Amino acid sequence: MGSKLRVAFFGLTVVLGTISFSHEIGNNPRNLTSARQAKVFSLFNVVSFNNGPCTSSSSVGSGTNGNRNGTCYTSDECTQRGGSPSGNCAAGFGVCCVFYLSSGGSTSQNCSYLRNDNFPSGLSGSSGQSYTINKCSCDVCYLRLDFLTFSILGMADNEEVMGGMCVDTLKITSSSNEPIPEICGQISGQHIYVDMDQGCSGNAKLDFSFTGTASTRIFEIKATQIKCGSRSTPPDGCLQYHTELDGRIQTFNYAPTDETHLPNQEYAICIRQELGYCCVEYTVCPDDVPLGFTLGVLEPEMAKHDSDCESVDFVGIEGSSSACRQSGTPAMLYSKYCGDKLNDFTEGKLHVPICDCTPPFLVRIYTNMFSDKSIAADPNTKPSRGVCLEYVQIPCN
Repeated sequence: MGSKLRVAFFGLTVVLGTISFSHEIGNNPRNLTSARQAKVFSLFNVVSFNNGPCTSSSSVGSGTNGNRNGTCYTSDECTQRGGSPSGNCAAGFGVCCVFYLSSGGSTSQNCSYLRNDNFPSGLSGSSGQSYTINKCSCDVCYLRLDFLTFSILGMADNEEVMGGMCVDTLKITSSSNEPIPEICGQISGQHIYVDMDQGCSGNAKLDFSFTGTASTRIFEIKATQIKCGSRSTPPDGCLQYHTELDGRIQTFNYAPTDETHLPNQEYAICIRQELGYCCVEYTVCPDDVPLGFTLGVLEPEMAKHDSDCESVDFVGIEGSSSACRQSGTPAMLYSKYCGDKLNDFTEGKLHVPICDCTPPFLVRIYTNMFSDKSIAADPNTKPSRGVCLEYVQIPCN
């Protein structure tokens, strides 16, 4: 009699072929030969494995550590779905399939890389490009966009004389109608969360518009879909979400050149509070102190806060001060900071750490359409680069 044996190992399911045994061997050589042949398995008639995430052999490069992520498929499945095999997975029975979209298009793959045509070289033309990400399953609620490499033309004027306008633009929309500010310039290393709404038909769109010809345009954006209720899901209203004990926050187009911050920005950067931590401390990035905080500059070399920041660009940190007060009488608390020094002392001329002990922890970025220069009593003669802050969570007492 025959039977099939199903064996599971390394996440694989292998169905072995029919196994037959002879019980009447005796001394007949022919019977011995038949027995040996019967004991040979017809292995790997069927091999199945989960189409889960995998790490490819394709390096991200561009100063970013690590390799691109993919999905584990058979070689044929990868080709049929339009992916690119890059390394093995499932103990060698599958390939790590990486999905790229170049020059626009649409995809419903869980992890995809949106790139300009001619990547890793600069964009070859100046025509606009549009990308659509459809949900890979009904239980997806968010899309995370990681700007691995992103350089398109930025502001027309780096001193914000006329309030500034983007030469190129990236406009992101979704089926949830969540308001997302337009982006341009240098965004490498940043990320954005996009609400894809509930239901099965949700999607997100990225529309690029370019003005004139430039050889410096280049981008690669990793698009990862996130299930509803996942620990990685951001709170409502958070365009960016940081989940580490410490990290760095920057406004868009904050670059090592004389670029200026973007106009018409209004969004929240949220920090996930970890167990046993009660405060977050913010400091101006130490490697960029001269221009690390230049937002809504009313008077050069001076700090402003709260009512002074009502009609200008500002950073919002609700219920904060230069003192971490977790118990006892609270210090005077502030909610807005502007100028070119981060300080809760009016007209302070030095950067000081600002502490927030009133969760949820978030930083609001607000910029208007007007220039710092036009409203300054003493004209702002240096680029308003925006804000670079380092944060660290402080343990509870």
